[in-house]
Amino acid sequence: MTLVRLNMLVIATAGLLGGLAIVSATPYQSANAQSGPALVLAEQACFDHGVVPHTASFESCVSRAADAFDRGQPDVAYRPPRSTRDARAACLSFGLAPETLGYRECVATQVDQRMNKPTQIRSVPPAN
Repeated sequence: MTLVRLNMLVIATAGLLGGLAIVSATPYQSANAQSGPALVLAEQACFDHGVVPHTASFESCVSRAADAFDRGQPDVAYRPPRSTRDARAACLSFGLAPETLGYRECVATQVDQRMNKPTQIRSVPPAN
């Protein structure tokens, strides 16, 4: 009788430890809620810069721009629409057809390159 209890205790402990290991190994995905006004402004900015609605480029553009609007950085918010517009133009100039996977990959790569450019900060010495 005690051997059965011991076996059950070992199995329960192993299951508990296994469950804890799985929970702790699962990456935590933080929620990124955006305000309604930021989404409206972001959608309008992306649309005004020629990004086609209901596409992956549009969703990415809106997400990045809305984050910037929520942070109170409208100048930064207009970078994703401009980057997406410029990336689309560059990929079209390479002769890629817009309905192909190569075009979508090109746009994604071009947008990432444009968005991740290092910003040069210039310091102006004070006038004497």
